[in-house]
Amino acid sequence: MTIAAPGRSVLLVVTNLVVATFAVWPWLPGHAPSSEPTAASDGRDAPRLVSLPPFASFDATLDRPLFSPSRRPQAASASGPGASIDSRYRLQGLVIAGKTRHALVTPAAGGPALELAEGATLEGWTVKRIEQDRVVLVSPSGEAVLKLQRAAPAPPAAR
Repeated sequence: MTIAAPGRSVLLVVTNLVVATFAVWPWLPGHAPSSEPTAASDGRDAPRLVSLPPFASFDATLDRPLFSPSRRPQAASASGPGASIDSRYRLQGLVIAGKTRHALVTPAAGGPALELAEGATLEGWTVKRIEQDRVVLVSPSGEAVLKLQRAAPAPPAAR
């Protein structure tokens, strides 16, 4: 049996102490992660909307939808009982942050955008669900879906 050199023993002890320190570090007092809920987790302090670039700059999202298996846009479906609301309003965008969901809808005839949350009403229609790419509205006459659509190209700027 050989006796290890004193330098090796000291190095081995120091290495073991460093490894043990890192192993117990998360359980030392004052270093444990906080279990208190943050303000954003209860939904009261929802993030504010910021200025976004023009919707036309997001064309690739419509060309290759993320949640479509073929990554191709779905064919337009036939108009159902909600055709009237579909023709009067256009879904411009969706904001989903945690449990907070809002839809930005504009009148087809022009005008300011309306911000709708789940449960809000619009001309007798109630927002039933806000999903990743659509808003489902219900009324006594049936159900309608507003889907995200490609923005019309902006007219060329005058020089």
